[in-house]
Amino acid sequence: MALLDWTPAFELGVEQMDRQHKQLVKILNELHQAMLAGSQPRDLSRVMEELVLYTKYHFGTEERLMAEAAYPSLALHKQKHQALTRKAEEYASEVLKGRSTISLSILQFLKDWLNTHMLGTDKAFAEFVKARRVA
Repeated sequence: MALLDWTPAFELGVEQMDRQHKQLVKILNELHQAMLAGSQPRDLSRVMEELVLYTKYHFGTEERLMAEAAYPSLALHKQKHQALTRKAEEYASEVLKGRSTISLSILQFLKDWLNTHMLGTDKAFAEFVKARRVA
């Protein structure tokens, strides 16, 4: 059972972003499966850390693409990236220290954020890029 299924609705038409979003969905689903399987905290922490690291990598890619395109909402987008990164790092740290486990509420937060980010702010950027290619 997947927490989040990739659907064509998530595709932005920016190949690099779509590929990375698919990987984020995959890692989120791995985290969900590890939680359902009752994995040890160190295993959950490893997957959570992978999610955090890949998210940082992805955000760096997005921000570079936005800077190259002179995207006017780059500063706001970066703020959203930083806020999520801080939250994900806090979750990962708490799991690693044994103070917390991966809960459905954490997974739901990550799922909702990813949905909102891909279908909202990232879609707006993709439309900006497509409009500039046509113009």
